[in-house]
Amino acid sequence: MSDIHIQKIRQLDGALLLIFQSLLRHGRTTVAAERLGLSQPAISHALTRLRRLFGDPLFVRRPHGLEPTPAALELGPRIDALLEAATEALGVPAAFDPTLAARSFRLSSSDFLAGLIAPELLDAFRREAPQCRFALGLALGEAALRQLRNNEIDLALGRFAQRSGALDFVPLFTDAYCLVLRKGHPAAAAAIDSAAFQALEHVAVSVAGDYRTFTERDFADRGLARRVVAAAPRFSIAFAMVGSSDAACVAPRRLAQAQAGAFSLGLHDLPAPLSPIEVVAARRRAPDPGVDWLMGLLQRCDFASSSGL
Repeated sequence: MSDIHIQKIRQLDGALLLIFQSLLRHGRTTVAAERLGLSQPAISHALTRLRRLFGDPLFVRRPHGLEPTPAALELGPRIDALLEAATEALGVPAAFDPTLAARSFRLSSSDFLAGLIAPELLDAFRREAPQCRFALGLALGEAALRQLRNNEIDLALGRFAQRSGALDFVPLFTDAYCLVLRKGHPAAAAAIDSAAFQALEHVAVSVAGDYRTFTERDFADRGLARRVVAAAPRFSIAFAMVGSSDAACVAPRRLAQAQAGAFSLGLHDLPAPLSPIEVVAARRRAPDPGVDWLMGLLQRCDFASSSGL
């Protein structure tokens, strides 16, 4: 190793790596300072050192915050790997006390899960970790797992067909689909059979803004067809549409139960049950007592109970 390389390594300490990671992740010196317990001048001074060390501006100030340069984006995964290796080399990580900690957690989920877990998660944080907070973003499938592998989030919640061996997947709960109609809907006077189901006008829920949903293949496998007259990107929007019309919506039962009162909805059995909704939490395998606590909190919440399906 040359003297120049040795000199650069001597200039690169763990604090600088953490500051770089936080700036890349959040794009604001104020957020980085808050998360790391440092002053904003300390963050600015560290950024100057990082720019000198790597010979690149790394972050360009924009109206919305700091925008990473191509060099910073290329460095990101390498620095994440260095920090994870350092964590593993140190052995047992520091303990996490939720009553004293002031950590910001980041989670991703689907619209269905966000609407279901957010209220109870907020209440649980206020009770058990009053100085912590969480940000809940919407991401599905591989996009959510990519965020997790890139250290952009702490947990990914949802249904994952492709499960990477580099991540751990912990079951949370199982849900079932039901049919949602407005209260007083003429079709609700009797049990809804296949013919009645197919005669209804349906509102589909599709994040992509089209008419494809997770349930279409299940419907086809059971010989059921439905006439979709509208699609919405969120269940809350679909529920508002159903509550003010004679349209129907197929939705996760737990979410429909939680929001039925707000939209004057009634829940009904489908003419044929669809495949169950298996909800899991995905996490990185690197030791993290804070994530351990959050995982346990999710498993203790009422929505993770297997009862009431």
